[in-house]
Amino acid sequence: MNRNILSLDFYGGEITAALAAQDDETDTLRIRHILRRPCRSFSGAFVRDMQGAQEELGKVFAEVAEYVSFNPSVVVGLRGSFLSFKRESGFQSVESRNHVIGEREIEAAAKNSVPVNLSDTLEVVDILPQSYTIDGNFGITNPKGMYGSTLEVETFLSFALASHLNNLNSVLAACECPDYQVLPSSVAIAETLLTPDEKQAGTLMLDVSGNLSSALWYYKGTLMDGLEISFGTDKLAEAVGDLLQNDTETAREILREYEPGDDPIMDDVLEDAETRLADALVKELCQSLFFLKYPPVRLVLCGPGANKILLKTLKKSLGLRKARIGAFENLIADCPADNPAYCGALALIRHALDRENQQMGVAKAKEPSLLDGILDKLGLSELF
Repeated sequence: MNRNILSLDFYGGEITAALAAQDDETDTLRIRHILRRPCRSFSGAFVRDMQGAQEELGKVFAEVAEYVSFNPSVVVGLRGSFLSFKRESGFQSVESRNHVIGEREIEAAAKNSVPVNLSDTLEVVDILPQSYTIDGNFGITNPKGMYGSTLEVETFLSFALASHLNNLNSVLAACECPDYQVLPSSVAIAETLLTPDEKQAGTLMLDVSGNLSSALWYYKGTLMDGLEISFGTDKLAEAVGDLLQNDTETAREILREYEPGDDPIMDDVLEDAETRLADALVKELCQSLFFLKYPPVRLVLCGPGANKILLKTLKKSLGLRKARIGAFENLIADCPADNPAYCGALALIRHALDRENQQMGVAKAKEPSLLDGILDKLGLSELF
């Protein structure tokens, strides 16, 4: 039996969306349609104009409706400076007579990793288990059915400002989409796009768009920290305008029409501008304590701003051994979907399905939808 899944990923000033059909019998996923549209009423998932956001998102749903005959499950990706991340741990004693760890203990440990003093202005968006410890034995990936007296879980928590989420809820509800699943886009990308070897070696995932960038990095296979940066290729346009002594809007027009290789002088200007963007990104990254303590050795660059010039510059600035532009390959797709700009939309679908199949991890749903029952299975419904 097939089911349709739609992902919505809000970049800075635009939205990407992917419609996929999953065949449960063959366990295959086919990308049926993918789109990228301007969305000026959003900045990431932050709503700047309620009416304009409804109109722009409504056009996306109308386009998708041409490819599907019934309502798909919806996964919404969150980006923006209103997101924050934190590593925590939760502890739970095992009270059963035979000390077998079950869902109840796993649920309780994950729930206990949420800080009790969490601000009322924040809302837990995602709880991603990293690893488990049973009676002091580290590195357990799935403790269910194992024997032990104490269980501890290392989690990667994602938070968002409740007011911003409420605005997004209102827009989606106005577009007749009250049921959807919420996930941080950067977490979805990092978890699905990076290989196990890259996570183990220590890798920085950097997703660059118009006025937003997202960074997550791993150390010895563990997701250490994340950062939402409030600028992206808009810095590139500013740098080009400065170098050409033009205003920023004129520089944007030049960048939209220019193809690298057409003019050696313009190529030099573009390379200098990419260097300025890279320097600004590196400065932001190096302000993070975790980044300084556990520097990565590899880089995976994706998003609309990903290109070879920026990749080369970042690799040199950060002193990394390896770097690549990230994109999903070998897709079963009815449309071209290998552009780095579509990484977020594709990753949201894959990450949601992976977690559904594993029945591990938590992602908050506004209403029962794609991952219906995940919170109940993990015992975290009371948390929200």
